[in-house]
Amino acid sequence: MTVKWGGIGEWKGQGGGGGGGRGRGGSNPPPPADQTTLKGAQRPYRPKLEPGQCPKDLEFLRRPELGLTDNILYSRRCIKPVYKADFDRSTITNVAGPLVTNTTALDLTSCSHDEPIPCEPLALEVPMPYPKDAQYPHLLFGVASKYQRMREAIPAFAHWLAGTGARLVGTIADAVPPEHQDDSTRNSFNLTLLEEEYRAAGIIATFVPPKVFKRLNLKDGKPDPRPVPVEHHHFLVIKELLSVIDSSQSSQPPHWLAILDDDTFFTSLSPLSQTLSRYDHTRPAWLGALSDDFMAVQAWGFMAFGGAGSFLSLPLARQLAPHLEQCITTASVQTGDGILRDCIYSHTRTRLTLVEGLNQHDIKGDPSGFFESGIWPVLSLHHWKSWYHAPVAKMARVAKEVCGDCFLMRVRFGTGSSSSSSKDNKKRKEEESLLSLGYSITQYPGLANGLDDIDLSRVEGTWKEAERKEKFAFSYGPVRRRLQVNKEKKSWRLVDVDVGEEDSSSSSKPPSQSTTIKKESGGAKEGRAWISPRKGKKRFRQIYVHKAAGPAVGESMDEVIELVWEV
Repeated sequence: MTVKWGGIGEWKGQGGGGGGGRGRGGSNPPPPADQTTLKGAQRPYRPKLEPGQCPKDLEFLRRPELGLTDNILYSRRCIKPVYKADFDRSTITNVAGPLVTNTTALDLTSCSHDEPIPCEPLALEVPMPYPKDAQYPHLLFGVASKYQRMREAIPAFAHWLAGTGARLVGTIADAVPPEHQDDSTRNSFNLTLLEEEYRAAGIIATFVPPKVFKRLNLKDGKPDPRPVPVEHHHFLVIKELLSVIDSSQSSQPPHWLAILDDDTFFTSLSPLSQTLSRYDHTRPAWLGALSDDFMAVQAWGFMAFGGAGSFLSLPLARQLAPHLEQCITTASVQTGDGILRDCIYSHTRTRLTLVEGLNQHDIKGDPSGFFESGIWPVLSLHHWKSWYHAPVAKMARVAKEVCGDCFLMRVRFGTGSSSSSSKDNKKRKEEESLLSLGYSITQYPGLANGLDDIDLSRVEGTWKEAERKEKFAFSYGPVRRRLQVNKEKKSWRLVDVDVGEEDSSSSSKPPSQSTTIKKESGGAKEGRAWISPRKGKKRFRQIYVHKAAGPAVGESMDEVIELVWEV
């Protein structure tokens, strides 16, 4: 079968987010039309069915927003996590058998599939889960952005902030203080309503209008009449963070004040808190990450790039407080990250400490090389809805629901065969696959020896200009060549997740065993297949999709692989 991944393409957006510095401003172009963002006429028509006519599992796949073809090839595995306290996150887990052991053709328009769908069990070693209901009041996050962008950002913030006890403080750059409001602005920028929307999502948030309405810096020795840029508010959010701390009745002030962009995404506060605990918060300290593009570092200097997250200890923030407005007028650059750097160097002896796992992610186009590299730790992500597009909250959900540090861990399936005959080699390549948990499942049909032809210790250079050593070798090198998607590499990308406790049988009949064609080491055989997790167990579903290229190239059906985690 000719293979073409028709999912996530390159998007040439340059940002527009929360004020850290370079590439900000302007409006974002719409995301690429992939299966996670289909709208309106792009979505397939699904006839309404009578209640109960379609099993819940199939109803989940029928949703038009998934953009699946009417007929799909569907496979699933039921995974029982085996928790291991000393799990080595740096290694690849090898599984002798194939990931896909059976495939069923489904018609999503009629839901007419009567037989239960097989779900063969797989015990898989994974890291320990993160502590449930852990609280992080020692972390305080600050952001400067615009009203509508902060409304749109609620789902992503909720993934890592909801129910954690950590607090978010935001300066809404286009909001108007109450004393300056009129009928045209009073309802457009209701910060109380915005706080309530965040509270409904489980997030403790405080939003304030800007305190500065005229540029503090001069232009040609005269007052600058242009509007105050978001970048300045990004830097001045330090003052708002300190104001919240000083007005709080808590006897335990936060240890770390974080300055973010509105598209900074943390996979979880658990590993972030553990990492920050290695540093002394009682002394002036500045933690962060450089850009992964070394030419950006050369252009903008040695500083914490804000999209990755910049962390100040409370003593350092106190040292900066008297100088904030002055720092804007004297900074060598007018980006928020650069102003912060110059202010720290001009008024303190503190210097930047680099923290592994914080990612500025100055990469454009296809980010799959990063996400499939097994890189760890991954504390933060950035530019995920502008310079590239990825459903990061869905991707990282497995860490929250199932297995902690398992996000993006790699599992290699089909390692059991070692025959060198051409026939067996073809079969081995069909059974081989690489799971990058939470992002993709990949096969390599166009390589002579499949996965054996790939140096998995190297990052595949899939994004724009990845081959330029002067840009990315220092962060991701050595980089291996990008594989031809149409010929050498076939991908199923994660498009959705679901959490529930329902029985996952895709038939209205009671769960049972059924006859199916099942792949085994000796070839396809008729056998009895496992059906579904036991009723009452919590299950976490991941939906990975390979988009059909179309009948013209021999692919008319999308292919879906579902992983059902029983926890």
